[in-house]
Amino acid sequence: MVAIVLLTLIIAITLQIQQNNIFYLDKFKDTKLYNSYIGLIATSNADEKRNKKVYLSDMISFDDDDIRKEFKEIRIEIKDKDLKDMPLPKNDYIQTANIVESTYSIDDKAKKVFYSFKLNY
Repeated sequence: MVAIVLLTLIIAITLQIQQNNIFYLDKFKDTKLYNSYIGLIATSNADEKRNKKVYLSDMISFDDDDIRKEFKEIRIEIKDKDLKDMPLPKNDYIQTANIVESTYSIDDKAKKVFYSFKLNY
């Protein structure tokens, strides 16, 4: 009787661990997919879409209807924040570098922060 109870307990624990692993693998897969969507927007020249919420379908177009339908549902919020002007060593060409922090987020599913430098002549 004790052996049956222990065996049942071990099976129940093993099944729970398996369910947890499947949950985290699915969550990781979704996060990786959303991060790749953010990467598509971050690498594109989207200066006119700064500090706005944009749909992925407005930024990137595909001929495949399934992908286009999926992209219509994904909204990415882009926020830019000027951090500071960094003075550069004296030279004849560039005076300062402006650091911009760009945050890209898809609801609560994924969020990425990129930094860029704008050189002022």
